Amino acid sequence: MAPPQFIFGIDDRPPLRYALLYGLQWAVIIFPALIVVSHLSGRALQLTGAQEVRYFQLVLLSSGLMTALQCLAGHRYPLLDGPSTALLLTFITLAPRGIETIQGGTVAGGAILVVLVLWGKLDRVVEIATPNVVGVILMLIAFTLLPHLIRSMTGMSAARPEGEGLILIISLFLVVLSAALSHWLSGFARTVSLLLGIGAGTTLFGIMGRMECSRIAAAGWLSPPGFWTPVKLGFDWTAVAAFAIAYLAVVVNSLGSLHGIAKLTEPRRLPESISRGVLLNGLGGIGCGLLGLVGLVSYSMSPGVILANRVASRFAVAWCGAILIVAAFVPKLAAALALVPPPVVGAALCSAMGAQVGAGLAVVTSGMPSIRDYFVVGLPLLIGTMVSFLPEPFMAVVNPSIRIFLGNGLIVGIFLVLILEHLVMRKRRES
Repeated sequence: MAPPQFIFGIDDRPPLRYALLYGLQWAVIIFPALIVVSHLSGRALQLTGAQEVRYFQLVLLSSGLMTALQCLAGHRYPLLDGPSTALLLTFITLAPRGIETIQGGTVAGGAILVVLVLWGKLDRVVEIATPNVVGVILMLIAFTLLPHLIRSMTGMSAARPEGEGLILIISLFLVVLSAALSHWLSGFARTVSLLLGIGAGTTLFGIMGRMECSRIAAAGWLSPPGFWTPVKLGFDWTAVAAFAIAYLAVVVNSLGSLHGIAKLTEPRRLPESISRGVLLNGLGGIGCGLLGLVGLVSYSMSPGVILANRVASRFAVAWCGAILIVAAFVPKLAAALALVPPPVVGAALCSAMGAQVGAGLAVVTSGMPSIRDYFVVGLPLLIGTMVSFLPEPFMAVVNPSIRIFLGNGLIVGIFLVLILEHLVMRKRRES
């Protein structure tokens, strides 16, 4: 099949007026993902209104810087970079242990990636990322987020711990709406279907009087994104181990994103791009750890956007990074974006995770699955999801060191699929 023809190729520099327009389009596309991660992590940390605004400013700043650096000097592909969902799960699990534990674990996990690249051992990690492992990780990220999605989509809060049936109905409607828009729309409108769903849900909650607009009035117009928490690194070995396993998912995610965009644009630079991109992911993880943020990864949504707008220029995506950086210095904009109600955010993430489950299934079934593969894939998915729903009274009596792992279905699932795939049920070599 002939490669697609682009208006601007990967190394083309569009005129400034076009580059800014393309960059703004990319920024509109990534904003929902940044909002989702900020809401979930802020809720886990129980941030105040002012802290939540500063936190979101730092998310914008870190994502913008990493996107620009990766496009210009890292992997040099037109890919967006933002907070990793895999690291978010570990972040949420460790939140009760304190932000210093999260900071220390994130810094250590990022440092491990840096060491792997500089030591030349990244290929060893790449070798264990078989289709079964990649598919399980993609699906587990979605399944193990379910407990957090349930709390958001049912409207559970301190005032209403039982949730509300009406909120759940609205959330499910928004999930279906976002998916339907993605299916029926075309061109640029299709790429922002998630944003359209968020806009519709936010409008509906505003009509219902369920939004707190006072934060926007209280926020200033121009202000540098200050620290929302002091830098206090707490190196707990269990937290470090949990983040080390989660960063394996980051590597797998990065490999998938890079391979996908390379097939579409320029495959010859891929080997060098993998090491350079993962190295920056590690350095970004160290920086995010110091700031108390979720670590970063290259997103896999870019190929679809590029095919829709026929612009593959990495410089256009770098301008998106610049726009995010500018937005980080406008607290009123950050406060407005952080105003999206939690049920709307949960619905948007649920819709996105539904597509990710489909992607995981496609990876697993890309070959000819055998009975062995049914167990290798099915057991980690089942047990990892089950662990995510273990009741709180049971977890309360579990040893705190064990609870970090047992309370994270993603970590349990990744560990189990690696054991089954490469040790217990390793494929027999043909004679």
